[in-house]
Amino acid sequence: MKKTRLLLVFALAALVLVSGCMGSSSPQKSSKTASPSSTVVSSSTPTETKEVTCQCPKPKPYYPLTITDFAGRKVTIEKEPKRIVSLAPSITETLYFIGALDRVVGVTKFDDFPPGVQKGRTVVGGFSDPNIEVIASLKPDLIIGTSMHLKYVDKLEKIAPVVIIAPKNMDEVYKSIELLGKILNMSGEAEGVVQFMKAEVSSVEFRVANKTRPRVLFITWWNPLYVPGNGTFQDSLIELAGGENIFHDASGWAQVSLEEAVARNPEIIIFSAHSGATIDEICKSPLANTEAVKNGRIYFISDDNAISRPGPRLVDALKELSYFIHPEVYGYNFQPVSCPVEG
Repeated sequence: MKKTRLLLVFALAALVLVSGCMGSSSPQKSSKTASPSSTVVSSSTPTETKEVTCQCPKPKPYYPLTITDFAGRKVTIEKEPKRIVSLAPSITETLYFIGALDRVVGVTKFDDFPPGVQKGRTVVGGFSDPNIEVIASLKPDLIIGTSMHLKYVDKLEKIAPVVIIAPKNMDEVYKSIELLGKILNMSGEAEGVVQFMKAEVSSVEFRVANKTRPRVLFITWWNPLYVPGNGTFQDSLIELAGGENIFHDASGWAQVSLEEAVARNPEIIIFSAHSGATIDEICKSPLANTEAVKNGRIYFISDDNAISRPGPRLVDALKELSYFIHPEVYGYNFQPVSCPVEG
């Protein structure tokens, strides 16, 4: 009964507030002085009636909107973007997750998520070489690119406002999603995506907390050998997944020698799906002398795009890395990858 009465009180209060803003009349005691926002109406009855006109403020238009992008540029969006050209797969994926894919009219030839994303949309070129003429023909009202597209900004700005999105770590990925949500007047949807990602990250961190951190060698390309160093998503994801990147001291994408990798004796080796390596090559290489190969701790990433594109799917890559690095916290028992026995 208390709950019912409380709800009734809230409902009556809301009704009174709405009625006031609609300019409805209500009995009032007579007053000698009328406020500027009210009108006193004479009446032949003993009680005067005051008609109150509420001066409700009009909501401020959302656009034009001025934001600061990842390149430190002030960009003004005059109206709500309805025709967007995305110059990077990661941007297209982010727009999909916040529910704005229907606004995208142009994508790159490398866009492949969600499946069929190119269907019904114009391909505007590659990732690093957009076709300016094709973009202009689409008559976009917003173009979203990365730091790689800064060299094209002068030309692109003649077509539509240009926003640069270039996150370098997980926290900046969150900020990039929130920024896109703000630009599109979809902050609620964007915040929902961010909160989901943070919950997934926290779940992994909780599982691997206080676990011993095994030494991890992540190989993005086999010959020559390229590995992710400090400042890459792979490096930060390895740490979040409970591992230790043996080339964390390197900067960015680094070319290293097999001898140096062997000297650091990784306990786990993870290959990108398109690294070009085979088990046979690994077993015949100097890496055969590492603990990782001896113990069969060799893994291949299932989706290189998920782990390399700065967008919402990074949490999927994080979970897969944590399966490889700490399968015991999930109750998994991966079949060891063993080198063939000669003879």
